[in-house]
Amino acid sequence: MATLAESYARAFSPQSFFGLDMVINWISLVILVWIIGLSYLVWKSDSSKHQNRFIGTLLFFEGLKGLWQGTSVVPYSVDFQAAWDVLWIFKIDVFFVAQITAVLLYCLFPVYFKINALKFMYREKLQKFAWAIAPILGIIIWILIKDTSAFTLENASWLSCSAVGAEPELHVWYGGITAEAQQIQSSIGACPAVFESLVSDQQVALWGLSLVGTPASILALLLIRNSLKKGDLDEENVLITQTLYRGFLGKVIGSTIFFSTFLVIIPLINGGPAGFVTVLEWRYVDRSFMSNFKYFIFTVNLGLPILAVAFEAMMFVYASTKDTVLGIDQKLKRTFTNTIFTGFGAISFIAASEIMENVLGFGLVGGVILGVGLFTVRKPVINVIYRFSNNLIPSELSEQESEYLKLYSKSI
Repeated sequence: MATLAESYARAFSPQSFFGLDMVINWISLVILVWIIGLSYLVWKSDSSKHQNRFIGTLLFFEGLKGLWQGTSVVPYSVDFQAAWDVLWIFKIDVFFVAQITAVLLYCLFPVYFKINALKFMYREKLQKFAWAIAPILGIIIWILIKDTSAFTLENASWLSCSAVGAEPELHVWYGGITAEAQQIQSSIGACPAVFESLVSDQQVALWGLSLVGTPASILALLLIRNSLKKGDLDEENVLITQTLYRGFLGKVIGSTIFFSTFLVIIPLINGGPAGFVTVLEWRYVDRSFMSNFKYFIFTVNLGLPILAVAFEAMMFVYASTKDTVLGIDQKLKRTFTNTIFTGFGAISFIAASEIMENVLGFGLVGGVILGVGLFTVRKPVINVIYRFSNNLIPSELSEQESEYLKLYSKSI
C-alpha cells in the first residue's frame, strides 16, 4: 500500500512533469478558498444591498467550480479509494451544481444592474429573491439530469503499475471495467513507471455541461459591452458596471482559451479529440516530445478556468466593496501582483525543468537556472505587473492626493 508521501514523490518526479498537475491542483484549492473568502467579504461589507447578495452568491458558486481540480490534491489511487468515495461527490455533483447555478446567475445581471435595453428585469421585487432562486434551480436541474444515461458515470477503475516492467492491473471502483480501460491496459504493455490513475466513463454530455459556461459568459459580456458603448446603463451604476465588465472580460478571455484549446487546438495537434483516457496514453505509453507537449498543454489548460474566475472575483469584490472596505484596492493589487509573479515562476520552472530533462537528462538544472534568473529580475517584473494592476484597479485617491501621501510618508 502506497503512502501519501510516496504518491506525492511520484507526482513530483521528472516523468510527471515535476508535479505540474499537482501544482495546478493545489493552486486551484487555494484559489477556491480565497474566492469563498471574497464572497464572504462582499456579503459582510453590506448584506442589505441586493447587488452585494447577488455578487456574493455568484462568487461563491464560481469558487466551488474549483473543486474539479482542487479535489485532486488527493492522488488517484486504489489506496485512497475511501477518501475518493466522498471526494467524488464534490468533484462531480457539487461542481456541476455550481456550473449550472453560475450560468443561471449570469442571466440575472440585468436584474441587479440596470441596462435600459432590459430595464423590465430591473425590479426590486426580483432582486430580493432572484439570487436565492438560482442555486435552488441549479440543484433541482442537476438532480433531474444526473441519473439520465447522457450524464451518468457508470464505470470507474483504478489503473495500477506497482513496479517497472510489471503487468498493469485494473481494480474496479464501481460499475465494471470498460473497453477503454482494457485498451489502455493492453497498450501500456509492461509498466514503464510506477503510477496509479483513474479510468472512468467519458460522457460527452458532461464535457458539454463543463464548457457551456463559456458561451453564456460571452453573451452576457456582449450585452454589457453593447450597453456601455451606447450609454444605456443607469448613471448611478455605470462606474461599478465598467469594473464588473473588466472582471467579466478577463474571465471570458480565460474561459475562451480553455474552450478553444479543448475543442480546436488539441484536436488539431492530436488528430482528433482527447479526453482523460488519451492523456494516460500521452503520459505512460507514448513518451515522445509531441506527447509531452500535448500533455503539457492539456494540463496547463485545466488551470485556466479557476484562474479566470479568480481574476473575475478580484474585480467584482473591488466593484462591490470599494466604498465600504478601506484600502481594498491596494490589497487586491498586491494579491494580483504576487499571484501573477508566483504563478509565472512556477509554470516556467516546470517547463524549463522538462526541457532540460529531455536535452541533458538533468531537469532541475533548467528550473534552478530559470529560478535564479527570475529572482534577479524580480523587481522590474513586479513593477510591470503592478502598473498593469493600477490600470485594472484604479486608486480611489486622485493623483494629487496620492502624491501628497507619498511626500507625507517620506517626511514622517
